Amino acid sequence: MVRRQRGAPKRRGAATVELAICLPVLITFVFAILEFSRNLQLHQTVREAAFEGARAGIALDAATSDVTTAATAITNCASIRNPTITVVPNPLTYTSPTVSVTVSTTPATNGWFLRFFNSGSVISATITLNREVQAVSVPGP
Repeated sequence: MVRRQRGAPKRRGAATVELAICLPVLITFVFAILEFSRNLQLHQTVREAAFEGARAGIALDAATSDVTTAATAITNCASIRNPTITVVPNPLTYTSPTVSVTVSTTPATNGWFLRFFNSGSVISATITLNREVQAVSVPGP
């Protein structure tokens, strides 16, 4: 004969109910952390692409296509879809004192899970660097 202790509560199924309540909350936090980390990655990659593009444009013989190629290479590494790359001045000339590169993208097309929460936002970075033309004479016609 098996005796039960008096006053011991019956806990059949309590673990299942606790799991059913806590698991959706835990999964929501995990996916939120992953989406937040992707958003931070997008911000950093856009800044890096703008810097590398501007860096490619400071040389005397640089062309707008060199700037765009350098910025696109960085965005491709992070699998950023549909980046917008703007170079000012366009086209680069010998007398352009600076080069300014703006790279932007939307988290809605580059997010992993919660794309519909980021539908209206844009991630953008602009970098302006001085070109190497200040001490160089302009070639004649």
